[in-house]
Amino acid sequence: MKSRAGRWLGWLLGLVGVGLALNFLTGFPWHVTLAALLGADRWLLVIALVVNLSSLVAKGWGWHLILKPVAPHSWRVAQEANLVGAAVNDLSVAVAGEAARVHLIVQRGGVQTGAAVSSVVWTRVAEGLALALFLVMAPSVLQLEPWLRAVQSAVGLALVVVLLLAWGRGWGSLADRLPASLRSRLGVLRAMGTGGRLVWPTAFGLYNWAAQWATYHLVLRATHVPVSLAASFTALIVVNLGGLLRPTPANVGVTQAALVVGLLPFGVPPEQGVAAGLALQGLQVLPVLLLGAMATGWRLLKLESELA
Repeated sequence: MKSRAGRWLGWLLGLVGVGLALNFLTGFPWHVTLAALLGADRWLLVIALVVNLSSLVAKGWGWHLILKPVAPHSWRVAQEANLVGAAVNDLSVAVAGEAARVHLIVQRGGVQTGAAVSSVVWTRVAEGLALALFLVMAPSVLQLEPWLRAVQSAVGLALVVVLLLAWGRGWGSLADRLPASLRSRLGVLRAMGTGGRLVWPTAFGLYNWAAQWATYHLVLRATHVPVSLAASFTALIVVNLGGLLRPTPANVGVTQAALVVGLLPFGVPPEQGVAAGLALQGLQVLPVLLLGAMATGWRLLKLESELA
Protein backbone atom coordinates (compact mmCIF):
# COMPACT_ATOMS: atom_id res chain seq x y z
CA MET A 1 0.00 0.00 0.00
CA LYS A 2 2.81 2.37 0.89
CA SER A 3 4.60 1.78 -2.41
CA ARG A 4 1.36 2.35 -4.35
CA ALA A 5 0.68 5.55 -2.41
CA GLY A 6 4.25 6.69 -3.11
CA ARG A 7 3.80 6.09 -6.84
CA TRP A 8 0.53 8.02 -6.88
CA LEU A 9 2.16 10.88 -4.99
CA GLY A 10 5.06 10.87 -7.47
CA TRP A 11 2.67 11.01 -10.43
CA LEU A 12 0.68 13.80 -8.77
CA LEU A 13 3.78 15.89 -8.12
CA GLY A 14 4.95 15.22 -11.67
CA LEU A 15 1.66 16.43 -13.12
CA VAL A 16 1.77 19.55 -10.96
CA GLY A 17 5.32 20.21 -12.14
CA VAL A 18 4.32 19.78 -15.79
CA GLY A 19 1.34 22.10 -15.30
CA LEU A 20 3.52 24.78 -13.73
CA ALA A 21 6.09 24.41 -16.52
CA LEU A 22 3.42 24.72 -19.23
CA ASN A 23 1.95 27.75 -17.50
CA PHE A 24 5.39 29.36 -17.42
CA LEU A 25 6.19 28.52 -21.04
CA THR A 26 2.89 29.83 -22.38
CA GLY A 27 2.87 32.98 -20.26
CA PHE A 28 6.54 33.94 -20.60
CA PRO A 29 7.29 36.90 -22.95
CA TRP A 30 9.44 34.88 -25.36
CA HIS A 31 9.20 37.58 -28.02
CA VAL A 32 11.24 39.90 -25.79
CA THR A 33 13.84 37.16 -25.25
CA LEU A 34 14.04 36.46 -28.98
CA ALA A 35 14.38 40.15 -29.78
CA ALA A 36 17.23 40.48 -27.28
CA LEU A 37 19.03 37.51 -28.86
CA LEU A 38 18.58 38.77 -32.42
CA GLY A 39 19.72 42.25 -31.45
CA ALA A 40 22.81 41.08 -29.53
CA ASP A 41 26.13 42.83 -30.18
CA ARG A 42 28.01 40.23 -32.27
CA TRP A 43 31.44 41.77 -31.71
CA LEU A 44 31.06 41.60 -27.94
CA LEU A 45 29.96 37.97 -28.29
CA VAL A 46 33.07 37.21 -30.38
CA ILE A 47 35.30 38.77 -27.72
CA ALA A 48 33.45 36.79 -25.03
CA LEU A 49 34.01 33.59 -27.05
CA VAL A 50 37.77 34.22 -27.26
CA VAL A 51 37.96 35.00 -23.52
CA ASN A 52 35.98 31.87 -22.66
CA LEU A 53 38.23 29.63 -24.80
CA SER A 54 41.30 31.21 -23.20
CA SER A 55 39.98 30.15 -19.79
CA LEU A 56 39.77 26.57 -21.05
CA VAL A 57 43.39 26.78 -22.28
CA ALA A 58 44.46 28.11 -18.87
CA LYS A 59 42.78 25.18 -17.13
CA GLY A 60 44.54 22.68 -19.40
CA TRP A 61 47.88 24.47 -18.93
CA GLY A 62 47.60 24.27 -15.15
CA TRP A 63 46.88 20.54 -15.36
CA HIS A 64 49.86 20.09 -17.69
CA LEU A 65 52.19 21.78 -15.19
CA ILE A 66 51.03 19.52 -12.37
CA LEU A 67 51.39 16.29 -14.35
CA LYS A 68 54.58 16.97 -16.34
CA PRO A 69 57.20 16.57 -13.52
CA VAL A 70 56.14 12.97 -12.81
CA ALA A 71 54.79 11.96 -16.24
CA PRO A 72 56.40 13.80 -19.21
CA HIS A 73 53.96 14.56 -22.01
CA SER A 74 53.35 17.30 -24.54
CA TRP A 75 51.43 20.50 -23.85
CA ARG A 76 49.24 19.82 -26.89
CA VAL A 77 48.14 16.38 -25.64
CA ALA A 78 47.16 17.88 -22.28
CA GLN A 79 45.12 20.58 -24.02
CA GLU A 80 43.36 18.01 -26.22
CA ALA A 81 42.53 15.80 -23.24
CA ASN A 82 41.27 18.79 -21.25
CA LEU A 83 39.15 19.96 -24.20
CA VAL A 84 37.59 16.54 -24.71
CA GLY A 85 36.91 16.29 -20.97
CA ALA A 86 35.05 19.60 -21.06
CA ALA A 87 33.04 18.46 -24.09
CA VAL A 88 32.10 15.16 -22.44
CA ASN A 89 30.97 17.07 -19.34
CA ASP A 90 28.67 19.15 -21.54
CA LEU A 91 27.05 15.98 -22.91
CA SER A 92 26.65 14.09 -19.66
CA VAL A 93 24.57 14.67 -16.54
CA ALA A 94 27.28 12.87 -14.58
CA VAL A 95 30.76 14.33 -14.26
CA ALA A 96 32.31 11.99 -16.83
CA GLY A 97 34.68 14.65 -18.10
CA GLU A 98 37.41 13.74 -15.62
CA ALA A 99 37.30 10.11 -16.79
CA ALA A 100 37.60 11.35 -20.38
CA ARG A 101 40.60 13.51 -19.49
CA VAL A 102 42.36 10.57 -17.84
CA HIS A 103 41.45 8.23 -20.71
CA LEU A 104 42.92 10.51 -23.39
CA ILE A 105 46.08 11.50 -21.53
CA VAL A 106 46.80 7.82 -20.88
CA GLN A 107 46.01 6.80 -24.44
CA ARG A 108 47.73 9.64 -26.32
CA GLY A 109 50.36 10.83 -23.87
CA GLY A 110 51.63 7.50 -22.58
CA VAL A 111 50.92 8.57 -19.00
CA GLN A 112 50.30 5.95 -16.33
CA THR A 113 46.73 5.83 -15.06
CA GLY A 114 47.74 6.37 -11.42
CA ALA A 115 49.70 9.50 -12.28
CA ALA A 116 46.85 10.85 -14.39
CA VAL A 117 44.30 10.31 -11.61
CA SER A 118 46.63 11.91 -9.03
CA SER A 119 47.10 14.92 -11.30
CA VAL A 120 43.34 15.39 -11.52
CA VAL A 121 43.15 15.38 -7.71
CA TRP A 122 45.83 18.07 -7.44
CA THR A 123 44.18 20.04 -10.24
CA ARG A 124 41.02 20.15 -8.13
CA VAL A 125 43.09 21.37 -5.16
CA ALA A 126 44.66 24.14 -7.26
CA GLU A 127 41.25 25.12 -8.64
CA GLY A 128 39.85 25.23 -5.12
CA LEU A 129 42.67 27.52 -3.96
CA ALA A 130 42.15 29.68 -7.05
CA LEU A 131 38.42 29.95 -6.33
CA ALA A 132 39.13 30.90 -2.72
CA LEU A 133 41.55 33.62 -3.86
CA PHE A 134 39.03 34.84 -6.41
CA LEU A 135 36.21 35.03 -3.86
CA VAL A 136 38.45 36.91 -1.44
CA MET A 137 39.97 39.34 -3.95
CA ALA A 138 37.13 40.17 -6.34
CA PRO A 139 34.43 41.33 -3.87
CA SER A 140 36.87 43.73 -2.21
CA VAL A 141 36.36 46.24 -5.04
CA LEU A 142 32.62 45.67 -5.47
CA GLN A 143 29.40 46.71 -3.76
CA LEU A 144 27.72 43.36 -3.08
CA GLU A 145 24.81 41.85 -1.21
CA PRO A 146 25.42 41.07 2.51
CA TRP A 147 25.25 37.30 1.93
CA LEU A 148 28.09 37.52 -0.58
CA ARG A 149 30.13 39.51 1.95
CA ALA A 150 29.54 36.69 4.45
CA VAL A 151 30.71 34.14 1.88
CA GLN A 152 33.82 36.25 1.26
CA SER A 153 34.66 36.33 4.99
CA ALA A 154 34.16 32.58 5.41
CA VAL A 155 36.25 31.75 2.38
CA GLY A 156 38.98 34.13 3.50
CA LEU A 157 39.16 32.44 6.90
CA ALA A 158 39.29 28.98 5.31
CA LEU A 159 42.03 30.13 2.94
CA VAL A 160 44.15 31.39 5.85
CA VAL A 161 43.81 28.00 7.57
CA VAL A 162 44.84 26.15 4.39
CA LEU A 163 47.89 28.37 3.87
CA LEU A 164 48.95 28.00 7.50
CA LEU A 165 48.72 24.22 7.19
CA ALA A 166 50.77 24.29 4.01
CA TRP A 167 53.45 26.57 5.48
CA GLY A 168 53.54 24.51 8.67
CA ARG A 169 54.16 21.33 6.65
CA GLY A 170 50.74 20.13 7.74
CA TRP A 171 50.06 17.99 4.68
CA GLY A 172 53.43 16.26 4.86
CA SER A 173 53.11 15.48 8.56
CA LEU A 174 49.64 14.05 8.04
CA ALA A 175 50.85 11.85 5.21
CA ASP A 176 53.84 10.66 7.26
CA ARG A 177 51.48 9.25 9.89
CA LEU A 178 49.72 6.98 7.41
CA PRO A 179 50.57 3.24 7.18
CA ALA A 180 53.61 2.41 5.04
CA SER A 181 51.54 0.61 2.39
CA LEU A 182 49.28 3.62 1.96
CA ARG A 183 52.21 6.06 1.94
CA SER A 184 53.78 4.19 -0.98
CA ARG A 185 50.56 4.43 -2.98
CA LEU A 186 50.35 8.14 -2.29
CA GLY A 187 53.96 8.80 -3.31
CA VAL A 188 53.08 10.14 -6.76
CA LEU A 189 50.23 12.17 -5.33
CA ARG A 190 52.53 13.79 -2.75
CA ALA A 191 55.28 14.48 -5.30
CA MET A 192 52.93 16.55 -7.45
CA GLY A 193 52.04 18.94 -4.64
CA THR A 194 55.49 19.60 -3.16
CA GLY A 195 58.09 22.27 -3.84
CA GLY A 196 55.67 25.03 -4.77
CA ARG A 197 54.39 23.14 -7.80
CA LEU A 198 50.85 24.37 -7.23
CA VAL A 199 51.76 28.07 -7.52
CA TRP A 200 51.46 28.37 -11.30
CA PRO A 201 48.48 25.98 -11.61
CA THR A 202 46.71 28.08 -8.97
CA ALA A 203 47.59 31.24 -10.92
CA PHE A 204 46.11 29.68 -14.08
CA GLY A 205 43.03 28.70 -12.07
CA LEU A 206 42.68 32.29 -10.87
CA TYR A 207 42.88 33.48 -14.47
CA ASN A 208 40.20 30.93 -15.38
CA TRP A 209 37.76 32.41 -12.85
CA ALA A 210 38.58 35.97 -13.89
CA ALA A 211 38.02 35.03 -17.54
CA GLN A 212 34.69 33.44 -16.67
CA TRP A 213 33.65 36.66 -14.92
CA ALA A 214 34.66 38.65 -17.99
CA THR A 215 32.73 36.24 -20.21
CA TYR A 216 29.55 36.68 -18.16
CA HIS A 217 29.90 40.46 -18.16
CA LEU A 218 30.55 40.64 -21.91
CA VAL A 219 27.60 38.39 -22.75
CA LEU A 220 25.27 40.37 -20.51
CA ARG A 221 26.41 43.60 -22.13
CA ALA A 222 26.12 42.04 -25.60
CA THR A 223 22.46 41.20 -24.95
CA HIS A 224 21.85 44.78 -23.77
CA VAL A 225 21.45 43.95 -20.08
CA PRO A 226 22.55 47.08 -18.16
CA VAL A 227 24.63 45.39 -15.48
CA SER A 228 27.51 46.43 -13.26
CA LEU A 229 30.56 44.30 -12.45
CA ALA A 230 28.89 43.45 -9.14
CA ALA A 231 25.83 42.10 -10.97
CA SER A 232 27.86 39.93 -13.35
CA PHE A 233 29.95 38.65 -10.42
CA THR A 234 26.80 37.71 -8.49
CA ALA A 235 25.40 35.98 -11.58
CA LEU A 236 28.62 33.98 -11.97
CA ILE A 237 28.52 32.75 -8.37
CA VAL A 238 24.79 31.92 -8.40
CA VAL A 239 25.01 30.00 -11.71
CA ASN A 240 27.98 27.96 -10.50
CA LEU A 241 26.25 27.15 -7.21
CA GLY A 242 23.03 26.24 -9.02
CA GLY A 243 24.86 23.91 -11.40
CA LEU A 244 26.74 21.85 -8.82
CA LEU A 245 24.39 18.85 -9.11
CA ARG A 246 24.28 18.89 -12.96
CA PRO A 247 20.67 17.63 -13.32
CA THR A 248 20.69 18.19 -17.12
CA PRO A 249 23.38 17.94 -19.83
CA ALA A 250 25.46 21.16 -19.72
CA ASN A 251 22.98 22.36 -17.05
CA VAL A 252 20.55 23.45 -19.77
CA GLY A 253 17.66 25.26 -18.11
CA VAL A 254 19.47 25.43 -14.78
CA THR A 255 21.88 28.07 -16.09
CA GLN A 256 19.05 30.26 -17.36
CA ALA A 257 17.03 29.95 -14.15
CA ALA A 258 20.05 30.65 -11.94
CA LEU A 259 21.03 33.65 -14.06
CA VAL A 260 17.53 35.09 -13.70
CA VAL A 261 17.66 34.59 -9.91
CA GLY A 262 21.14 36.12 -9.67
CA LEU A 263 20.16 39.21 -11.65
CA LEU A 264 16.76 39.87 -10.05
CA PRO A 265 18.25 41.90 -7.13
CA PHE A 266 19.78 44.22 -9.72
CA GLY A 267 16.45 44.93 -11.41
CA VAL A 268 17.02 42.84 -14.55
CA PRO A 269 13.74 41.50 -16.01
CA PRO A 270 13.51 37.68 -16.28
CA GLU A 271 13.08 37.74 -20.07
CA GLN A 272 16.40 39.58 -20.45
CA GLY A 273 18.07 37.18 -18.03
CA VAL A 274 16.84 34.18 -20.03
CA ALA A 275 18.12 35.74 -23.27
CA ALA A 276 21.55 36.31 -21.72
CA GLY A 277 21.55 32.76 -20.34
CA LEU A 278 20.80 31.26 -23.75
CA ALA A 279 23.52 33.34 -25.40
CA LEU A 280 25.99 32.49 -22.64
CA GLN A 281 25.34 28.76 -22.82
CA GLY A 282 25.49 28.69 -26.60
CA LEU A 283 28.83 30.48 -26.48
CA GLN A 284 30.24 28.21 -23.76
CA VAL A 285 28.94 24.85 -24.96
CA LEU A 286 28.65 24.72 -28.76
CA PRO A 287 32.26 25.69 -29.64
CA VAL A 288 33.62 23.23 -27.05
CA LEU A 289 31.46 20.42 -28.44
CA LEU A 290 32.63 21.18 -31.97
CA LEU A 291 36.32 21.30 -31.01
CA GLY A 292 35.96 18.19 -28.84
CA ALA A 293 34.34 16.29 -31.71
CA MET A 294 37.19 17.31 -34.01
CA ALA A 295 39.80 16.24 -31.42
CA THR A 296 38.24 12.77 -31.12
CA GLY A 297 37.77 12.21 -34.84
CA TRP A 298 34.00 12.85 -34.52
CA ARG A 299 33.66 10.05 -31.94
CA LEU A 300 32.67 12.32 -29.05
CA LEU A 301 29.21 10.82 -28.52
CA LYS A 302 30.61 7.29 -28.51
CA LEU A 303 33.30 8.29 -26.00
CA GLU A 304 30.73 9.93 -23.75
CA SER A 305 28.51 6.82 -23.77
CA GLU A 306 31.50 4.63 -22.88
CA LEU A 307 32.63 6.80 -19.96
CA ALA A 308 29.33 8.13 -18.58
